[in-house]
Amino acid sequence: MKNILVQFDIQVGEYEHSEHYLFNKKMSEWEYCKAFWSIDKKVELDNNVFWDNYMMNAISVYSETELTDQQAKTLKEVGVVF
Repeated sequence: MKNILVQFDIQVGEYEHSEHYLFNKKMSEWEYCKAFWSIDKKVELDNNVFWDNYMMNAISVYSETELTDQQAKTLKEVGVVF
């Protein structure tokens, strides 16, 4: 099992922020966004920037990093990822 830390750029209305999530396998940027936000249909706002189901908010992958088991465990222990 892999530990892939993905950082998302998210725009909700005029508010922009980042979120992190730990996945157990490598996927495409679309698959990461779809899984993280439960998006039903692929609608791109820009290259690899995807609308949510209501076409009101946008999400993209900022970065992805493969972590060791120990690194993933540490991030979980300190509450950075779940």
